[in-house]
Amino acid sequence: MIQIPFLYVPIAGVCCYTILLLALAAAKKNRLIRSFMNLLGCYLLWTAGSMLMRLQFYPGFELWYEVSILSLFCIPLLLYNFIFNFVDAKGRFLKRLWTGLTAATLVLTHFEVFLKRPVFIDLGNGTGVFRYDTGWEIAIPCVLFFFIILSSAVMLFKSRELTSAWTRPIVVGICFLFLGNVLSIVPGNIFPWDTLSGIINAGYMFYALYRKRLFRLTLLVSRGTMLAASAVLVSVLFAYWAGPLERMILDYFPQVRGYQTLIIAILFAGIILASYKLLYRVMDNLFVRDTQVRAQHLKEFSLRASKSLNLDEILRELVEVVKDTVSVEKVYVCLEDSGGETYRTAYSASPLDVKSFSLQAANPCIQWFQEHDGCLMLRDFQRSVLYKSMWESEKQMLANMHIECIVPLKSDSDLVGILLLSTKPKKGGYSFDDIAFLESVQSVASIAIKNANLYKKAYDESRIDPLTGLLNRKSFYEKLGEEFERCKNHSIALVILNLDDFKLFNQLYGNREGDAALQHVARIISTTLGSNGSAARYGGKEFALILPFFDTMKALNLAADIKGQIANMNRGVEGESLKVITLSGGVCVYPYAASNLAQLISNADMAVYNAKRSGKNKIIAYSLESPLSQAPMESPLIEGGRYEEYAPTIFALTAAIDAKDHYTFNHSQNVAEYSTALARAIGLNADHVKIIYEAALLHDIGKIGIPEHILTKPGRLTPEEYNIMQKHV
Repeated sequence: MIQIPFLYVPIAGVCCYTILLLALAAAKKNRLIRSFMNLLGCYLLWTAGSMLMRLQFYPGFELWYEVSILSLFCIPLLLYNFIFNFVDAKGRFLKRLWTGLTAATLVLTHFEVFLKRPVFIDLGNGTGVFRYDTGWEIAIPCVLFFFIILSSAVMLFKSRELTSAWTRPIVVGICFLFLGNVLSIVPGNIFPWDTLSGIINAGYMFYALYRKRLFRLTLLVSRGTMLAASAVLVSVLFAYWAGPLERMILDYFPQVRGYQTLIIAILFAGIILASYKLLYRVMDNLFVRDTQVRAQHLKEFSLRASKSLNLDEILRELVEVVKDTVSVEKVYVCLEDSGGETYRTAYSASPLDVKSFSLQAANPCIQWFQEHDGCLMLRDFQRSVLYKSMWESEKQMLANMHIECIVPLKSDSDLVGILLLSTKPKKGGYSFDDIAFLESVQSVASIAIKNANLYKKAYDESRIDPLTGLLNRKSFYEKLGEEFERCKNHSIALVILNLDDFKLFNQLYGNREGDAALQHVARIISTTLGSNGSAARYGGKEFALILPFFDTMKALNLAADIKGQIANMNRGVEGESLKVITLSGGVCVYPYAASNLAQLISNADMAVYNAKRSGKNKIIAYSLESPLSQAPMESPLIEGGRYEEYAPTIFALTAAIDAKDHYTFNHSQNVAEYSTALARAIGLNADHVKIIYEAALLHDIGKIGIPEHILTKPGRLTPEEYNIMQKHV
């Protein structure tokens, strides 16, 4: 076989194109990918044909020349078709025109109208070269191809893609390809410039794919495919070097004459095995291993996210998996607020990162994600009209944060948040594998975030009063228990505020105005309380404040401040004259006025009750050390002021009991005296003692409804009479 100089050039070209085609074989196919694979296949046929032509492979160099030159003349059309699909161009007139002219050119080329077949010149010593005889006719297809490439550039320019980072390598590669083919047909040339330019073009295309992230460069091939590829590669080399190798063996080792064929076969098998191992390891390191690592990270994140309904945990896992896998330093997660009007920063990779960044729902960037599902590269977005409509402050904020990639967190059609990634430390930007991984992660994270938000919403609805936005009664008891345990070695205050005569307010202005008043009161309480404690709606018109580490004076001052603001909230309403809302409040502080949680609650309730009885519109602190608790208990009926409202009722009831059954009246007085003595003994304050005294006087009030003959019967009661006596209150 003729030895051809520079054979390593076409061999390298075939290897490059084969690797690219194998890598793209695992990609998801669409019109764009198919057009690009057609272009690569044409490059491969052209280079392989050129190589086999130089080797004068069976059945002869004429056939391989035909394959090579026809493939070469197809490249401009296939390149045009690829760019046409990429920019999604409209109108097919030029495409059909170039297709027809290219087909005609191929036919005329077959009949040697433009270019004669090359002539092989034997240089002796087993070497030779091909010489081409060109005339002015070759200018015709060159002009056609020039206009096809020019129309491709026009399409890129019209689509604003000519200067983008990924198209520049393709344009440069095409220029090298054109220059190499021109040099290859220069008279007297023997170096395969056309093939070398094809290798350079393949390198630029590979780089363009990396920058554009068009394909996942994952080589998913079997061991059999690797073995076949290595066998083909070694077979080509063996066919070229078998003769020289045999001569070398006989020259240096003449004693093995007769066994040289066996030795060459053994060497051939060993080279196939070694090339298989090397090729498989190279492919594994280049493509498979990184994919396996990403798949494992994605699997682990999916498992952790699916097991958690805690939003903070999900966001932390999301940021960590993105930071570790994509190798990016700054990661920000912005989530939609409750109103759906703003996307605010909820989590970031570092606690020192800026958390004030937010985007309005009307922001062009957010609007872009409403219509698209993929990742948004800021460099590409900057050339769009939407970017130009953004506020300068928003553009500056993105620039200051060094944002390069924005990932939507979309669940179905709902944009629950966005993921902002900074520039990668290594130059080269985000690869296709990075984007594919981010899109996979966001599909898992968006569902997990949406589920966590739904859970949080349901949880909050079960704990929050829907009208006021404060804790409901159930949550109040849970929170109070938690805070009580936390403050067991310190102090904790409980304040209960009850609006005075609020039923009358509802009757005067209606329930709608009453609800508005309750909401206003809740806002005053929340604003005044701040982060010092927790507030709850304790009842229909009653509110409770949990104040950890508060003493009595601080709690009274806070309650008085709230009371004053509520009293003034209706005084500034123009055009309306609303009733001033007052409140009665009770304060109890552990451990000064209560020894346990139950006493804390009951004593605060008692303080509210006392505030109501003493004229309303006041705050009273429950105290075990009140001097009134040790005062002699003559009778609460003789006291004025606080008992004036119900004194006539008590007088009437006790007089009725005395008139109907004097024994019962004396019995009630004895019970009252014993009860008050016991109340004083256990340390209850004066208010508690008074209530117990009144309750004791009236504890047999139900006997008013018992017939007098049963009450005054001197003898034993019958079973029927006894049953009647048992039924009294």
